[in-house]
Amino acid sequence: MSNFLFNHKTGKEEKIICITKPIRKEKRRNQYTIEFKFGSDIDVSKLKQVIQINQQIPAYIPLSLTFRLESDIFIPIQFDPNLQLGALSIDPISFNYRIVRYDKHHNNYIFHFEPIDRPFTPHQVVKTTLEKYHPSLGELFEAYHFNLLKKEKITVSTEEEIKEYENSIRHSFAVYIQKKQKGIITTLMKSINTQYLQLMGINDQIFQDYINQTGLLPWCLSTDNNQFQNLITGMFQGAHQQINYTIQALNYNGQQFEVKITPKVFHIYNQEDDSYLQFMFFEQEYNSQIMTQNQIDQNMIEYFNQRSKIVKMDFIENDYTKRCKYRKL
Repeated sequence: MSNFLFNHKTGKEEKIICITKPIRKEKRRNQYTIEFKFGSDIDVSKLKQVIQINQQIPAYIPLSLTFRLESDIFIPIQFDPNLQLGALSIDPISFNYRIVRYDKHHNNYIFHFEPIDRPFTPHQVVKTTLEKYHPSLGELFEAYHFNLLKKEKITVSTEEEIKEYENSIRHSFAVYIQKKQKGIITTLMKSINTQYLQLMGINDQIFQDYINQTGLLPWCLSTDNNQFQNLITGMFQGAHQQINYTIQALNYNGQQFEVKITPKVFHIYNQEDDSYLQFMFFEQEYNSQIMTQNQIDQNMIEYFNQRSKIVKMDFIENDYTKRCKYRKL
């Protein structure tokens, strides 16, 4: 069985067990409750014994900067740079999903998601917005959007075919596992490997601490306006037609370099609920000498020295969605 399909099924089964398992928790007295009778004889000196407790709340994403589409297309719209990991962008999947669990299995990091509840954006709104960058982007988006939702163009694969492709990957990669059902696509999982971390110029310690502090995923693709059109064009054409394309990547140190992307898509049909499980692979080839292990070690020192800038922030936006998560050790 495909490793990613196995992880998906295992996570699904564990979720069912957690939902059905009864949990009993004894009621406990609130240790910060101060009891006194109401009236003129209140002894307010007891209030002075209360210790103020400060709790750091995870990061939020302003809703005004996001799109949610039935096709689940992720469009990189940059927001507060103080939330970024070094010079890296923020993975567009973080706009519409929260991480509910993540695991490390051998060489792979696996993230399980649940969607942030918000209305779907009319596709015409997104098309009009993209046309402000370049007229052709709107047409490319619309074609990709509707083609993703078509069932008649889906070619069903076997688990063995997916496993064979997984075993053939020799470079950095990311894979999205999505569910197609009743005209809506939902992302269930994303996985990357350790080579992907090297591409970004970070290591395991930086990666896991950043996720714990912010609930966000870093992204290695530049969202600079000069690169935006090439990035979107590659995403829309390359992913849909499964053709190789080259884009500019960005690492923790702000270095830009070329990455060759090889997309590959598989589908498995589930007759029980008339749905499709979609596997979208993106394999990346790049010059691994751009980022040495010594530089990654230096980045870790810098990251933890600057860590307070990520977690101690004042947010002024009015419209937020709380990012909740848990981690299985």
